[in-house]
Amino acid sequence: MKSLLLFNANIITMDEGKTYEAVLIQDGDIRDLGRNEDMLTRWPGVPSMDVKGATVLPAFFDCHVHALTTGMNALAIDVYDVTDLPALIGILKQADREYEPGRWIFCKRFDESRVSEGRPPVMAELDVIQRPVFISDRGKHYTLVNRLAYEALGIHEGIEGVRLDSEGKPNGRLQDQSNRTAQAEFFARWTAEERKRAIHTTAQRAASRGITTINAIEGLDSSDDDVPIIAEAINELKIDMRVWWNTDTIQKPLSMGWNWWGGDFLLDGSIGSRTAAFDEPYADADTCGYLNYTDDHVYTIIEESLMRDVAVSFHCIGQQGIRQALDQMEKALSAHPDKKHNHKLRLEHFGWPDEFDIARCAKLHIKISTQPAFTYLRGGPGSVYNQRLGEKRDRQAYPLRKMLDAGIVLGGGSDSDVTPMDALLGIHAAVNPPYPENAITPLEALRMYTTDAAIVAFEDDRKGKISIGMQGDLVVLDQDPLSIDPTKIKDIKVLYTIHQGKVVFSSDSPDKNK
Repeated sequence: MKSLLLFNANIITMDEGKTYEAVLIQDGDIRDLGRNEDMLTRWPGVPSMDVKGATVLPAFFDCHVHALTTGMNALAIDVYDVTDLPALIGILKQADREYEPGRWIFCKRFDESRVSEGRPPVMAELDVIQRPVFISDRGKHYTLVNRLAYEALGIHEGIEGVRLDSEGKPNGRLQDQSNRTAQAEFFARWTAEERKRAIHTTAQRAASRGITTINAIEGLDSSDDDVPIIAEAINELKIDMRVWWNTDTIQKPLSMGWNWWGGDFLLDGSIGSRTAAFDEPYADADTCGYLNYTDDHVYTIIEESLMRDVAVSFHCIGQQGIRQALDQMEKALSAHPDKKHNHKLRLEHFGWPDEFDIARCAKLHIKISTQPAFTYLRGGPGSVYNQRLGEKRDRQAYPLRKMLDAGIVLGGGSDSDVTPMDALLGIHAAVNPPYPENAITPLEALRMYTTDAAIVAFEDDRKGKISIGMQGDLVVLDQDPLSIDPTKIKDIKVLYTIHQGKVVFSSDSPDKNK
C-alpha cells in the first residue's frame, strides 16, 4: 500500500471551512485527516513529509488549455513584447541568420494592439525573410505568413479567410478556415514523437504551477489526427488531462470513450482580431464582429449532446455569441424538460454578457469556464480592450462579481498559451481586476480553481476538496492565499505538487517531473 503523510501543514480543505494539520494519502486517495500528534500516532512508520507550516490546498485545475500548442509553442519565438514592426522584422532577421537551412521561423503571441503601428505586418514586409515565416496571433485567431510559407502550406485565395490587400492579392493574414488550414498544415510537419513530447512539456509546466487536472481543448489549433496521439501521450503523464475534442461529429469522442466534447466551438472570435460579436461596432473599427455558426447548427450540437448525456461547451466572448449559445441551450432544454436539472452544458469565456444573460445563465444552470487573467493582462486604461471597445465596455469585461452574485458556477483557466498556465496568476487576477467592481474575494477565487473548477469539469465526485475518499491531489504553497496581502497572491511560490499521493513537482528540482 503506497502512502504519504503530510504534517505540520496549514491544510485548507475547501470543504465547508474545515482545516487540519496533517493529511494521509493511501493508494492515490485521501485516507485520513487530523492534528499532527494524532495522525503521527495513528500512522507510525508511514512515509511522511514535514512541510514546516506551509499551506496545503486541493491541487489546482486549469479548465481551458490548448495542450498540444502550449507544448509546441515552448519552441517558438515569443513576440508578445514587440513594440513595433521594425523590431519584429529584426527578430525574424536574427533567427534567419542563426537557423539551419530549411528550418521555418515560428513565432507566437503576436499582439497587434501592442505595436505602435496598430496593425500586423503584411506579406510584403515578411517577404524580406528568405525562408518560411509562420506567426501565430496571441489568441490563435489568425496566422501571419510570408509568401514562402503561404505556398508551402498550400493556402490559396479560394479558402475562406484569406485576407486580401487593396489590389486583391493575399496580404499574409489568414483567418477563419484559412487559419485552421494553416495551423493544421504547419503542425502536421511535426512527428508523432515530437507531439507527444509537447504534451509532456505542457504537463510538466502545469505540475510546476500546482495544476494536476487540465481540460485540454483540442481539434481547433490542433487537428483531428493529433487527438489519438495526444490520447496515447496522456496515458504516460503524471497529471490528469481530459481532452475536449472540437470536431465535426459526436461519434468521434464517443469512440474514444469520452463523454464530453467541444470547448472551442467558436460561436464568435476574439477582441484582438475584432471578431468577437457585439451589438454595437468596435470603438476603433467599423465592425461588430460576427458569428460563425447558424442557430440551427448550434441547436443540433446541443440537442445531440443532451440526448446522449454528453458534456458540451462553446466559445463565446461577445454579446451576440453569448446570446446565441443561451438562446439555443434554452430552446433545447425547453424541448427536453427531463434534462433541465441534470444536463452537462457549459460555456467558455463568457466575456461580455448582458445583465439578462447573466441571470438566464444562472437560471439554466449553465456552467462557465472563464479566464480572469484576460482582463488583468488585457483590460484597463490604455489596454487593447479599452482601445477596441471604449471605457464603458472595457469596464463590463468578465464581470465575475455579478456572475457569482447571480449564482453561476465558475471554473478558472488560462486558455494557454493565450495567457500563462498559472492558477495563482488567475486567482490573483480575479481578486485584483483592472476595475474593482468586478473583483471577487480570495476564497471565491480559490474555489474557481479547485472546488468549483471540479464542478465545471464534471469531476467534483473525485476532486476539488481535501476530504476522505477524494483523489489525493494537493498543492503545497509557501504562503496562504487567504491571509497574504491580496495584491501579492501572484508571487506565492509552489513548493510541491502531489498527484494521487506522488510528488510530481518539487521546487528543489523545478526542471523535472519526479
